[in-house]
Amino acid sequence: MAAKVERNFYLQKRRAAILIQRNFRTWKAQQLVVEAARAKKRLRFTAVVFYHLCAIKIQRRLRAHWALESAKKQINSVITIQRWLRARQQRRRYLEDRGKVVTIQRAVRRWLARRHQAASVIQLAVRKFLYVKRQQRVQQGIVKAQALWRAHCSRRRHDNAKLVKLRHRLRQISASVREEDKLCNKTSSALDYLLRYKHFSYILEALKNLETATRLSPECCERLVESGATNVIFTLIRCCNRSVPCMDVITFSIQILLNLSKYHKTIEAVYSVENSVETLLELLQRYREKAGDKVAEKGGSIFTKACFLLALLLQDKRRAEAVMKLPKVLDRIRSIYRLTARKHKMDAERTIIKQKMNASINGSFYVPATPRKSRPAPKFAPEWVLRKDKLKDIVDPLRAIHMVADTLSIVL
Repeated sequence: MAAKVERNFYLQKRRAAILIQRNFRTWKAQQLVVEAARAKKRLRFTAVVFYHLCAIKIQRRLRAHWALESAKKQINSVITIQRWLRARQQRRRYLEDRGKVVTIQRAVRRWLARRHQAASVIQLAVRKFLYVKRQQRVQQGIVKAQALWRAHCSRRRHDNAKLVKLRHRLRQISASVREEDKLCNKTSSALDYLLRYKHFSYILEALKNLETATRLSPECCERLVESGATNVIFTLIRCCNRSVPCMDVITFSIQILLNLSKYHKTIEAVYSVENSVETLLELLQRYREKAGDKVAEKGGSIFTKACFLLALLLQDKRRAEAVMKLPKVLDRIRSIYRLTARKHKMDAERTIIKQKMNASINGSFYVPATPRKSRPAPKFAPEWVLRKDKLKDIVDPLRAIHMVADTLSIVL
């Protein structure tokens, strides 16, 4: 029984396995059929795509062939158009280059013309300069020869033992002069005293030496300006009062500033000091006494020198315009001028009365002639300039303040 059961179980398994194999083979066959159908379909699609691409290539080649044939037919027209375009472009480039060349040529011609004109002007100026220099050398030689001859003739006519002895003595003194007595060294020591010491006697001695140096040497004027002593001098003037020693200091200080103002290289340094014009105006208002006693004489001298200095500083139009813009400057100058004119008139009347009284006592009557008013052009020069047309310093207070008013174009 057990063997029969086992056999039946085996037969069932065998039938099941056969059924599974049959079903698998059927599915496998179906899959092969489906795959074959798909492969056939892909083949047909690939063939269609290949034929389509071949048709596109053929069409492209055909169109290119047709375009080439058409281009070959129209090649003459294209060549003609290209030639025309190239000729047009070449003509345009030629016209542009020609315009640039013409512009450059005109600019070069103008530049050459200006250069030629400038060369002509320079040559004319150089010829004139050389001619003037030659004339000056000839004139200097003539003047020197004349001076030597006149000196020789003068020595022959007027020389005596006393003059010869005096000349030898001057030569000996010049040869034996000490270094500290030379003008440049005295200027250096005076500047050192002025800038360092505060004692009144040292300052006064330094001012005296500086006045001599600036009156006789332009180099000393330039050294004084470079050292910055002009600011110190104006500070001294502001710090002084109306005592006699202070008046001496102010007198020498104003004279130093006058010497600097007469030199064209140092006048700007005097004007550029801060509040220089206001300081001079204060001096004008402070020292306006009439001459008489010692103090008044010093005050009158300071007043005249300050007026003269102010007139020299304001001869430049730029400086005059700047001063006229300062507040109350014109009114102060008018007031000072009226007071000076009134005092001058009173002094003149008093002088005439004294002359009449002296004439009545002595038995003769003399009326002074009316002086002529000469107004030469203001050509003031330093003391070291020896010229006949050089004007002397103004010593009349009325003329000095009148010169200041004329410089500023003040209607009095």
